[in-house]
Amino acid sequence: MSESRIYTKLGDDGSTGLLYGGRTSKADPLIDTLGSLDETVSTLGLARASATGQTLAAQILRVQRDLFVVAADLAANAHARDRLVPEVSLVTAAMAARIESLIDDLIGRRPLRPVFVVPGANLTSAALDLARTTVRRAERRLVACLSRPDFRQRANPHVLTYLNRASDLLYVLARHAAGDDEEPLSHDALDDS
Repeated sequence: MSESRIYTKLGDDGSTGLLYGGRTSKADPLIDTLGSLDETVSTLGLARASATGQTLAAQILRVQRDLFVVAADLAANAHARDRLVPEVSLVTAAMAARIESLIDDLIGRRPLRPVFVVPGANLTSAALDLARTTVRRAERRLVACLSRPDFRQRANPHVLTYLNRASDLLYVLARHAAGDDEEPLSHDALDDS
């Protein structure tokens, strides 16, 4: 019986594999973008594990799965993009539209308070806020990648839209998870020092 090993040694030279072949430097800004997405998925795992309701856990899981689609889309070899499958390895406009619909529904049920909030009402809301910040970082890094003409020519415009909507959704989910226990930002606390 042969054993499966997690290490391949292929990355020992500082490169990493692309989806459908090819390699690129681990220092490539695109790989940095993918790293931020990986952090987001992991942080969402913490949020999902601590979520008290099935509905919230399912909503978080959906975002996690969508972010795998985003990562596959970004990591695909430029010469193999025709092999990508919508909503499996290719981001679609419908993915962002689903998020918009969910945001509208959630805000309709619980309007956002018009104040800045201090994250940390509970573990779930704090993890969702952390995930929001890492997806925002991925979005910023993707914008930097898009400044390269070679990347911009092959980039899927739906990816950037999806990431922007995902961060909005994570903000709304965090507010829902926090409930009424959330602390608004108060200048009074600063005045007491």
